[in-house]
Amino acid sequence: MPEWLVVARREFAERVRTIWFAIVTVLGPVLLIALMVVPAWLAASAAEDRTVIQVVDQSGRNLYPGLVRYAARLGGNLDLQSVPPGSDEALLLRRIRDEKINGFLVIPEGVLHGAAATYRGDNATNLQIRGRILLALNEAAREERARDAGIALDTFRGLGNPPIDLVARPDTGRGEARSAESSLVAGYAAMFILYVSILIYAVNVMRSVIQEKTSRVVEIVVSAVKPRALMLGKVFGVGAVGLLQLAIWCAVSLVMVRFRGEILALFGIAGAGSAEIPPLTLVDVAVILTYFALGYFFYAGLYAAIGAMVNSDQEGQQLQTPLVILIMLPVACVQVVANDPRGAASQALTLIPFSSPVLMPMRYLLGGATWPEIAASLAILALFLVGAVALAGRIYRVGILMYGKRPSLRELARWLRYS
Repeated sequence: MPEWLVVARREFAERVRTIWFAIVTVLGPVLLIALMVVPAWLAASAAEDRTVIQVVDQSGRNLYPGLVRYAARLGGNLDLQSVPPGSDEALLLRRIRDEKINGFLVIPEGVLHGAAATYRGDNATNLQIRGRILLALNEAAREERARDAGIALDTFRGLGNPPIDLVARPDTGRGEARSAESSLVAGYAAMFILYVSILIYAVNVMRSVIQEKTSRVVEIVVSAVKPRALMLGKVFGVGAVGLLQLAIWCAVSLVMVRFRGEILALFGIAGAGSAEIPPLTLVDVAVILTYFALGYFFYAGLYAAIGAMVNSDQEGQQLQTPLVILIMLPVACVQVVANDPRGAASQALTLIPFSSPVLMPMRYLLGGATWPEIAASLAILALFLVGAVALAGRIYRVGILMYGKRPSLRELARWLRYS
C-alpha cells in the first residue's frame, strides 16, 4: 500500500470511529430538514389565518365592491369589511390593538387622480398582503376609470394609466406608526448583526479554550484560578473583545451610511445621496442591546463547553455543526415574523431561547411584541443563559484537563453530575 494511502486511511478511520462523528452525521440531515421544513410549515400555517381588513372608502366612487371582487380573484384569506367613510381613526386603531382586525385601508377622495391610499395594520410589512391589496385596488380603480371614459375595460387596459400608490405603516394600535421600510431595515440589521457576531466571535471562545488546553498552559492557570471562574472569565473576556470590535464597526458603518454622498465626493466619485438611518428611540436601542448581549453570551457559553470537550480545532469544527444549524434556523424563519409580528408562530419563536435573541428585536421594532411578552422572553433567555453557563462550567472543569481522550456520552453525563 502506498505511504500516502496509509496516512489517508489512518486520518479517515481516526475521525469516523468517534461517537461525535456519528452524532453529527445523524443530527446534520435532521437539522437541515428542519431548516427547510419548519419555516415552510410556519409560513403555510400563517397563510391559513384570516386577515381582517376594514376599508374606509372616502373616494366617493364606491371602489369597495370592485376591491372585494378583485381581491377574491387573487386568492388568500383576505376578509375585507366596509366601514363608513367618516369612521374615527382612533376607533380603528383600538380595534387593531384589541386584535379584532389586522388593519384598515383608507382610500382618499382623489385616489383616481394621484392621491395615495394608506394601509395601517399589524401586518403592514407583509409583502404578499400589501401586494394583493395594491393589485386589487388598481384593478378597481382601472374599472372605474374605464367607466368614466366610456371605454371597454379590456380596451382601457391597453391604453395604460397611472398606478395607485399604497403607503403602508406598521401599527398595532399602541403608539405612533412607523414606516414599514424603516422598521424592516432596522429589524433585519439587528438580526443580521447578531447572527454574524455569533458565527464569528463566539467561535473565538471555543478556540481560546482549545488553545490553552492543547498548550497545557491551563494546568498552571487552574492551580491559581477555579475552573468555573476561568470559564466565566473566558466567556465574558473573549466575548467582550468581539463585542467591542463589532461596536466600532457598527459605528463606522452608521457614519458611512449617513454621510455616503460626502465620503464618495472626497474620492471624486459621483454617487447617490446620503441615506437616512431608521429612527430608533433609547428604549429601542436598550431592547436590541439587551437581547444582543444575552444571546451572544448564551451561545458563547455553549461554544466554551464544546471547546472543553474536544482536543483539537478540527474536532471543535465538527462538533459545532449542529449549533451552527441551530443558529441558522431562526434566520430562516425571519420572514414569518416580518409577515405577522403578532401571530402565534412569531410568539412561539420569540420565546424559545435559541431563536429569541435573533427574532425578538425585529418583532419588537415592528410593534408585534407587548412588554409582558418581552419580559417573559428575556426571563426565559436569562434563565437558559444561567443554565448554559452552569452546565458549561461542569463540563469545563473536568474537560480542560482531559488530553488525548474523547469523552463518550456516558462520561459527559458523569461530568455534568459531578459536584
